[in-house]
Amino acid sequence: MELIYSMRRKPLKCEPPHFNSTDPEVVRPICTISIRNIIAFSSLTELSDTDGDTWGGHVYVCDIDTPWDAHKVTSTVHPVSALEWDGEGKQLLVATTVGDVSVFGQKDYLLNEWTCLYTANFPGEHIIQATFFHNGRRVVTVDKKPDVPIYERMQLLRSTPTLKGFGGVWCAGACVVSGSGLVGALTAGEGGRALVATDCMRPARDHLSSASITHKTGSMLIAACFRRGCKRAVRVARCTVSRPSSSKCAPVCIQLQPLPTVYLEDDVTSVSISWWLRDDTDALLIASHNLTLWKMVERSHPLHKLLAKGPVQGSTTPGGGPKTGDCFNTIVWQQAASWQLEGSSPATAVSAARHAAPALAVLVTSRAMHLLTRDSHHYLVSRPIITGGSSEVSSEATPPKKANYGGTVPSGAPCATVHSVAMSWLGAVCVALDTHSQIHVYRLQPQADMSSSQFVSQAVSQLEYGLVAGVDTRDVLLTVGGVSEGVYERLTENFQRQPASFQQYFYHTWLRLRIALCWLSPSSSCSAASLQSLQSALSVWAACVAGLRDDRGDSALLAALANDDLIADDKNLLALEAKADLSSEATSQALQPLQALRRLLQRALNIALTMLASLQPSNLHQLHTHNVYELYSDPVAVSVLRRLVCVSRACGRGGDPLSRPLARLASAHKPDLIEECMSVCLSWTAREWEGPPRCCVSAPHPRQLPLYLEYGVEPDMLRYVPEPPPHAQSDTSASQDMDSIRYMYLGGRGRAARWRQCGRCGARALPEPRAAPHALQRAYDGRYLAHCRCGGNWTLVSNV
Repeated sequence: MELIYSMRRKPLKCEPPHFNSTDPEVVRPICTISIRNIIAFSSLTELSDTDGDTWGGHVYVCDIDTPWDAHKVTSTVHPVSALEWDGEGKQLLVATTVGDVSVFGQKDYLLNEWTCLYTANFPGEHIIQATFFHNGRRVVTVDKKPDVPIYERMQLLRSTPTLKGFGGVWCAGACVVSGSGLVGALTAGEGGRALVATDCMRPARDHLSSASITHKTGSMLIAACFRRGCKRAVRVARCTVSRPSSSKCAPVCIQLQPLPTVYLEDDVTSVSISWWLRDDTDALLIASHNLTLWKMVERSHPLHKLLAKGPVQGSTTPGGGPKTGDCFNTIVWQQAASWQLEGSSPATAVSAARHAAPALAVLVTSRAMHLLTRDSHHYLVSRPIITGGSSEVSSEATPPKKANYGGTVPSGAPCATVHSVAMSWLGAVCVALDTHSQIHVYRLQPQADMSSSQFVSQAVSQLEYGLVAGVDTRDVLLTVGGVSEGVYERLTENFQRQPASFQQYFYHTWLRLRIALCWLSPSSSCSAASLQSLQSALSVWAACVAGLRDDRGDSALLAALANDDLIADDKNLLALEAKADLSSEATSQALQPLQALRRLLQRALNIALTMLASLQPSNLHQLHTHNVYELYSDPVAVSVLRRLVCVSRACGRGGDPLSRPLARLASAHKPDLIEECMSVCLSWTAREWEGPPRCCVSAPHPRQLPLYLEYGVEPDMLRYVPEPPPHAQSDTSASQDMDSIRYMYLGGRGRAARWRQCGRCGARALPEPRAAPHALQRAYDGRYLAHCRCGGNWTLVSNV
């Protein structure tokens, strides 16, 4: 376990007494992390407030790779007591101490703009836990050898969703638990108001201090710790939600079935509970002065022979019959493991892995963090949590201010304690939040003496699970470090051994992973730019194929270009390159829609020219001796670029000098090919370099871990500007003033009014225009409307 980075905030000039109180009734900041690796956390004051004028509840979100860009979601008068993401990372539930529950979603897919979807109110209820309904889809890992195909090691299970609608489809909604034992289910209604149904865990209300919810085969298991005097116990109930009518406007029905209770010791002061997994689990973690693991098992109790159903042993019934006995089966809690806490500090929070692959859990006290596994009765590693200032704080951070009552307060909060922790979905990192809303991200290592090959195998397994399950893998990339090249080689080898159908389905996701891995190392920046150029060429070709499918013309050119088997049929492509300038009426009418993609076709021509310019003897030698990717070495890239050049010629957009070198490049290389490519490049200077500068934690910066950052201050020490090779340098190369999606300038002579920016790869794009352009251009823009090409979230930046 190693600290990756720690966020700092400007300290308050005068802190109230209850800010660092040890009273368990005081509401403290909480955090959670989504499947897209977006951290949501609450704060008692605004992050930029140093005077203490904004007391209340403030909810912020930030990307795990750029945590200094924290964007506010909402502000409430009362403190925030529950935060939860949905299963797709698109909606965020915010609940307060007075029973106000709101569900927020991103506006226009922007991370810094949020809108309220629907709200609900439970008057007088203190919401302590919430969760969204399960959609019934789950990917599980089967214990098999690494050389087994991925589709056999990872299987997609379709269980019963929490709430079913017409035809058995999944219906969205959420479930909340209050501090008095009230359980509420809410679904979206009309006019921004939610449809609410409630029930109580017991007829007599209890005082609940903490709760945890997991999904179990179409229902939910709710575990809540209650306190009555000096007695403490954990009550468990099964919650089932149903809709009696098929209409979405009809309210739901909620039903609770009590399960056995876990009774705790009398001297327990504070208790934190968490289910070991989020889906299909019967194991419960209970943390107080020690940590215990309880498992729900079915136990049989033999009955007396007079109460048995049927003949038993020793029966005098004529005819005899089978001599068997009956048993009564019941569900009980059985303690499976126990971990002792070092020192007198009790546990403040506990969090377990989201799925069964990493069998890890994190236990947090006020000043330390412990990593444990289910198979061991000892802690794997323990680390202290430093929440105060440090001499390694970046120079860009705000200098410390003087306190009102003598002394100086360093950057950060020396008296802050950790009270919330959350594990990422892939189990690679964990996020801890202290009482001053400062984020601390730790890298989890199951074994301290793990060799590099074992670490590579574990990282590749996590990346493959994210590939199949659709989970963002940025948390794994933060932990790869210096073995990124080994992970890249192993991931590429494993993927190329998979069946053709599997490779075709997950090809674009695999390509995105390869780009992200190459950007982790400065020596692989050229390979990352080449892979990103391939990604751009494939997206342009997909837009062209949509325009080539025209029913009005039956042109041989269109039929051949739209053929998916053209890669293997090189003769047809050679014939098309020879007659791509056909000017028949049917071809002209069919190619007319492709004029809307003129900028994208120009991008493809520039990519093809850059590929020909990179064909040099030194690059060929480096390609055979090192793990370097180049476009000219990939038959798929060469074939796609040949198609795009053919379409560009047919549309009258140019590209005639590129056809012959590309056709010769697809066949066996001849000695005079390089000379021909150089002569073409001398007459055409437009080049394309897919490597914009970026500033993020995963960039290959020279700084050593841990990193000490500050909210709202972009650290220049993490900025990475990749240098293009000599063959990719030109006056018309793409820059920061260019739209990376539409291949056009942002405008404003270097100072555009508004644009969208990706926090991970640094790409920029214009906001979505209100006046819709051509349908083909609109379809192409829709591919990157929700996320950037790298999978990151868009943020709206304005100079107005």
